[in-house]
Amino acid sequence: MLEKLNSNSIDLLFLLGQDKLKIKRDGIFVVYIGSHGDEGARNSDLIFPACAFTEQDGYYTNLEGKIQKAYKASYPTELSKEDWQIINEISNLIRGKSLYKDKDELIDNMLNYLNQNRKEGFVKTQHIFENEKITIEDIDYYFSNVIAKNSKTMSECRSLRSNLQITGTDG
Repeated sequence: MLEKLNSNSIDLLFLLGQDKLKIKRDGIFVVYIGSHGDEGARNSDLIFPACAFTEQDGYYTNLEGKIQKAYKASYPTELSKEDWQIINEISNLIRGKSLYKDKDELIDNMLNYLNQNRKEGFVKTQHIFENEKITIEDIDYYFSNVIAKNSKTMSECRSLRSNLQITGTDG
């Protein structure tokens, strides 16, 4: 996909909350669906304002591969819509019909798909563990995602942290 983007063989690109993709935009029409004004929004031709993940119920896969339901913590602005609604409306404009009549139908379809007995080929590999030093890059947790990067509170926390004197007990 990145090769196609860089070789300009794609005319239309949809970004779903993507903020770290750096591409040459020659001849590519970029549509951004997201909740914050990040790089993806700045580098797009058309922006559809979506709810933040905290503003909509949703299903997420945890690190163990189990599906968990998350409930919204707040309500979105009147201009934003849930991602599925935006995609549904785009489908209606292009194909003349919606993908789903409502969110319940979408969830039912998703859960039915996940409950099907599918035969997926998993590749079994043997891992040889060597004695090697593992290095971990420092992560700026205050700016680790789009929402945090655009948060006044997180900016203040990051600023305060950078002004703290290192005591030698920080790891």
